[in-house]
Amino acid sequence: MQVQTEQPLSAGIVSLLPIFYVGWSDTVLSPSEINFIRGKVESSEFLTPEDKEYLLKYTDPLHPPSEEIFREWIHAMQDISKQFDSSQKKSLSQLGIEMAKVTSGSEDNLWKEPSVLRAIEEIQTAMGLNSNSSLNLLLKQDLRINNDDHTVKSKALNDFIDQRDIATKQKVKAVLKDPVFAKKHIADKEVYRLQVMSWLQKLAQQGYGGYAFPKKYGGSERMGEHITIFESLAYHDLSLLIKFGVQFGLFGGALYGLGTEKHHKKYVESLAKAELLGNFAMTETGHGSNVRGLETTATYQPETDTIIVNSPSKKSGKEYIGNALHGSMSVVFAQLIVKGESHGVHGILVPTKDKDGNLMPGVEIEDCGYKIGLNGVDNGRIWYHNIEVPRDNLLNKYGDINDQGEYTSPIKNPNKRFFTMLGALVAGRVCVGMAGINAAKSALAIAVKHSVKRRQFNGKNSLEEIPIMDYPTHQRRLIPRLAKVYAYYMSMCRLADDYTAVQDGDMREIETQAAGLKAMGTWLATDTIQECREACGGKGYLAENQFAALKGDSDIFTTFEGDNTVLLQLVAKGLLTDFKQSFHDEGAMAVIKFLYSKLSHTMTEINPIYVRNTNIEHLSDSDFYDHAFRYRQEKLLITLSTRMRDYLKKRIHPFDAFLKCQNHMIALAKAYVERMVFMDFRTKVEACKDPMARPLLDQVLQVYSLSTIADDRGWFLENDYFAGSKSKAIRRLLDKRCQELRPEVLALVDGFGIPDELLAADIAVG
Repeated sequence: MQVQTEQPLSAGIVSLLPIFYVGWSDTVLSPSEINFIRGKVESSEFLTPEDKEYLLKYTDPLHPPSEEIFREWIHAMQDISKQFDSSQKKSLSQLGIEMAKVTSGSEDNLWKEPSVLRAIEEIQTAMGLNSNSSLNLLLKQDLRINNDDHTVKSKALNDFIDQRDIATKQKVKAVLKDPVFAKKHIADKEVYRLQVMSWLQKLAQQGYGGYAFPKKYGGSERMGEHITIFESLAYHDLSLLIKFGVQFGLFGGALYGLGTEKHHKKYVESLAKAELLGNFAMTETGHGSNVRGLETTATYQPETDTIIVNSPSKKSGKEYIGNALHGSMSVVFAQLIVKGESHGVHGILVPTKDKDGNLMPGVEIEDCGYKIGLNGVDNGRIWYHNIEVPRDNLLNKYGDINDQGEYTSPIKNPNKRFFTMLGALVAGRVCVGMAGINAAKSALAIAVKHSVKRRQFNGKNSLEEIPIMDYPTHQRRLIPRLAKVYAYYMSMCRLADDYTAVQDGDMREIETQAAGLKAMGTWLATDTIQECREACGGKGYLAENQFAALKGDSDIFTTFEGDNTVLLQLVAKGLLTDFKQSFHDEGAMAVIKFLYSKLSHTMTEINPIYVRNTNIEHLSDSDFYDHAFRYRQEKLLITLSTRMRDYLKKRIHPFDAFLKCQNHMIALAKAYVERMVFMDFRTKVEACKDPMARPLLDQVLQVYSLSTIADDRGWFLENDYFAGSKSKAIRRLLDKRCQELRPEVLALVDGFGIPDELLAADIAVG
């Protein structure tokens, strides 16, 4: 049978039509690829001379098909595709074969020959169109989702992304689906705080408050699962998540991690049950991230064997303290002074309320009031006015006062002792980073589900609308962010496992990675949630669709547990010293000494052919991504080292040298994190053996890599890593890979495993 179009097309032409149409729609073809395609067309025995003449005419990049030819092609494909079941359309090349069969008639056996399919597949590969989904985007009827196939894919993806403690995640989500945890929009902060408090107590009743603590104190001794529980709460209410983190992570973690058995026996079981509520009082109004410079003092009084905790000024008040109003005890971080000598910052337990809920003498608490978000958390400012507590209230694992009133410590170096005591912050950064990414997952799930249902203009047919996800602009808004969320989450899972494994070992590398992933991950979350809100238009602005809560509640993630910009400076310092112990012992001067001793560095020049290589196979190769990420990180490290060494040679003060290089340091830290995420994600993907998940994950890895490189293309161009033609090729290939993932977006967000009850957004589940 011959299909009637404006110009009848033969079976041979039709067999390659899907590839040529998609290729010309938006691809990048280098001269070598054009030559390969021409050679294949000319040598193909299944094509007639007339077929070859027609097809070769459309392999000239300077003379692309006209709009009329494009219309002819799409009409032909639509007419033919209606005559066989859509389940046959497995790839562009297979689709071409099926179309050729329809065009030539059932008696023509040519199109059953395996060699013909192989020849067409080689052309498809040369044009970089290996996705099974490419043409589905162009033939509207193919956008239907096969529910059975979708379910299998989303289950496989969920098994992949939730492979870490998947049973615990399912259990937590099952608890949160209970009607007692139904999500609510509560405007009054006092009512909201009471609701969050009630939810916290119910989680404690489930035993979730004790997972990080030993069994002999009523815990479960499963630190890894404590992190899992925390991050899973991000699918529900972020005020509950923060309240949980303050109570069991910061307060409980500091008391257990910095205290000794006398503290554990007395307090751990009751705090795990949320009977003893407490807070973590570190940050002061006047000092921000400068923990070493805290003004609050804890002065030992030998005559009474007590410690006097005092806030000497208004600006030394503890700022933004969660559980400030509900809590009855603080872990106060203060300068410990013994016999007139300061021994640095230590943690001291200070009761803030009596058993009747009244403030203890000398304690002053001020409500922080309404915030942009997290209004279910009772944040407050606390001052301690000469409060006397027993010597035993000193959390004395790393620094103690003996019976003779003398200060002792198992860590003699005060700098090392300081950083060791701050180790409690590492778990917080791991947890906050994962929670931020989980909030971004919720936003993506809502936005993607809405974009598949929401229909809008169709310029070809005014009576028919198309899903907004079919627009390339919408795909570019959401799909690269979806890929980055997959990648960052898997990297954070690796970090959580490493942290759990080395809790009692050397934490320096973990600290650096936690700082970097927390910073970059929470920035990604903020960006993703905002883009998802905008992608949902006015519907995204309604509180019922959760973006108000997601935006307001997660925004603070970029500045608590460490301001992101400050954290990235810590990452850069760690890289500059190759994670040497000297940095943790000696601070900035160790960095300076290290840099001053460095010899000059050289880097291998990039081959000019490499710089201009726009071959699809090259741009799709993970080895290219690995090289690009590694080159950027190493060059930034070397140039930063050189700059700082040159400043020091000019006798510029080390602190001023750091200030001059701050932006350079941030660029290095970002490059380090993005490379680490790529390496972690690639390792996870390569380990995946599921035949349904693996092909999709390979595509997601490509989109993460291409979009991350494209985001910093200015640096790569400035440093002659690639030419303008290659930059354009990367951008256009990214567009194509996003287009190819379009039919899989629902499976990808359903792979997050977020129940509808926790999404709780009408536009996503209604």
